[in-house]
Amino acid sequence: MEKDYSSLYNALVDHPDLLICRWLPDTSLTFVNDTYARFYGYEKSEMIGKKWLEITKINIQEDLRFSINRAEMLGDSIVREDPAIDPQGKERWVRWYNRPITDDSGVVVEFQSIGIDITDQRRTTQKLLESEHVMSLILDNIDELVAYHSPDVSLVWVNGAYARSCNRSQRELTGKLCHEIWYGSKQPCENCPVVRAVKERKNVTGEIISGERVWHIKAYPVFGQDGELLGVVDLSYEVTEERKLSEELVRSEERFKKLESSTNDIIFELDREGRHAAVYGRWLEKMGFKEEFFLGRSAGDIFSAKDALVHEYNNAIALGGKSTNYEWSAEIDGERIFYSTSLSPIFDREGNVTGIVGIGRDITDIKRAEETLKRSWDQLIMTLSRMLRIKDPYTAGHQERVKEIAVAVSEEIGLSPRSRETIRIASLLHDIGKLAIPADILNKPGKLNEIEWGLIKQHPEQGFELLKGIDFEMPVAEVILQHHERINGSGYPLGLKGEEISIEARVLAVADVFEAISSHRPYRPSLGVEEALAELKKNSGVLYDREVVDALLRVIERGFVFDTDPFE
Repeated sequence: MEKDYSSLYNALVDHPDLLICRWLPDTSLTFVNDTYARFYGYEKSEMIGKKWLEITKINIQEDLRFSINRAEMLGDSIVREDPAIDPQGKERWVRWYNRPITDDSGVVVEFQSIGIDITDQRRTTQKLLESEHVMSLILDNIDELVAYHSPDVSLVWVNGAYARSCNRSQRELTGKLCHEIWYGSKQPCENCPVVRAVKERKNVTGEIISGERVWHIKAYPVFGQDGELLGVVDLSYEVTEERKLSEELVRSEERFKKLESSTNDIIFELDREGRHAAVYGRWLEKMGFKEEFFLGRSAGDIFSAKDALVHEYNNAIALGGKSTNYEWSAEIDGERIFYSTSLSPIFDREGNVTGIVGIGRDITDIKRAEETLKRSWDQLIMTLSRMLRIKDPYTAGHQERVKEIAVAVSEEIGLSPRSRETIRIASLLHDIGKLAIPADILNKPGKLNEIEWGLIKQHPEQGFELLKGIDFEMPVAEVILQHHERINGSGYPLGLKGEEISIEARVLAVADVFEAISSHRPYRPSLGVEEALAELKKNSGVLYDREVVDALLRVIERGFVFDTDPFE
C-alpha cells in the first residue's frame, strides 16, 4: 500500500510547533502556515508578499544574503538560528531549516523553510553556561585552596588560589601529587586528610604542619550513583597566623591580669543577652562589691529603671556590632558618682557578635571640674550681658527671652547637646555688638535714619569681633555673626542663604524675630504673639527656616511663656 504523502504533508503543514513558509530570494513570502502567522502576530493573508526580514524586525540582512548566495551557488540547504521579535515585543530564537527549490535549469527560484522555536532551549543552555562560569569564577576568586583529587590522590583540578600558592599554573598541576609539589616528598604527609578520606570513605578534617606554616584541611569524598569513589575534594586554608594569634592571646591574658590588678577602672563582659559574664578590676574592691553580685544579672536587674534604659540602649548598639561610649551616674553611699563607659562588640571567627567587653571609668572629679568651669563660663556670659544692660536695658532683657525660646525650639527639633548649648550662649550674647553703638541710637524712640540704621546693622560683626578671641569650644561667635542672615540671601552682613547658614543661627534668627515683634521696643509697644507668628508663617521657607518655624509653632501651641526677666 502506497503512503498517503498528501496527508503526511498536510499534517506537517498543520503541525502546531512548526513554523513553515516559502519565500523568494528577495525574502518575499509566498506561503505561511497558521503557526508561522501566530508566532509573528499576523493574519496569513496579510503576510503573503511581505518580506519576512521586515516581519522578524531583526537586522540580519548581510549575514542572510551570504547564506542565500551560498545556497544558490551550491544548492545546499541552510540551517540557521536567528532571533525574532514576538507580538509582545520579546526576543525569541528560531532554528530554521531552509531548502532551496530550483527550476528545471537548476536556478534557485524559491526557498522552503521549517522553523522550530528554540528560545527555552537557548535559555536553559545559557543558564547552564552561566552557572558553570559563575561557579568557576567563585572557586577561582576565593581565598581558600580548593583541589579535586582522583582516588590515587593525584590532582585533577585546582582553583586559582591553589595554583598561585604553588606559583604554578592550573594546567601544570594536573596529574601531580600534592606532597611532591608542596614538600618534595615521595610519601604523603602523616595523617594526610585526603589519603584518610580515600581510605575511610568519609569526611576528614586535619592539620598539616610544614616548617613554620600550618594548614587546616577538610577532605570530602565524592561518590557516583553506584557508590563508586570518584575522587576527593580538598578545601585548605593557612592557619599560621591564627596559631601566632593564639600564642599572642596567651601573652595578652598575662598582660591583662597585670592590668586588672593595677587599674581602678571596672572591666566587664556581657553575653548576647546583656548579662554579666565576668567583672574585673580593683574597682570591685574599692566600691565594696563582689564579682558574684554582677554575674548572670542584666542592667535591669542591677540599676533603676531609668538607668537601666541607658545601659540597655548602649548594649543593643554594641550587640549590633558597633562600639559606643556613654556617660551615666549612680548614687553610692549618698554620693553621686559619674562614669564614662565604652562598649565594644566581641566577634567570633565568622564575624558574629558573641558578647560585649566594656570599660567603666570614674569621671566624678572630671565632671565636677567641668561643672566648676561651666559656672565660670556662665558668670562670664552673665557679666557680658550685664555690661550691655548698663547701656541698653531693653537689649539685655531681649537676649534673655530669646535664649528661653531658642533653647525650647532647639530641644523640639532634637538638636545635639552641643548645638543646644551653642544656641543658649549665643542667644544670651547675640546683641553684644551693640556695645559699640551709641546709646542714644539704641534707645531712640522714633524711626532711625539711614546712617543710624547702618550703624545698627553692624552689631553682628561687632559682636563677632568682640567674642572671636574667647575659646568657647563651640562656634558661638560664628552663630552671632549669622543671626541676621536670611534663607533667601537677603540678610546681613554676609548675604548667606539656605544651609550656608548654620542650624544654630537659623534657630536664633527665628527666636530673635519672635521675641522682637511680641515684646515692647523703645520705639513702639508690643505687637503681640499673634502678629509675631503671622510674620514667621508668612515668610517660612523664604526668610526663615521652615523646620525651625514649625518647631516654634508647636512650642507656642503647648503653652510656652517667658520666665520673668532676671534683670528686673
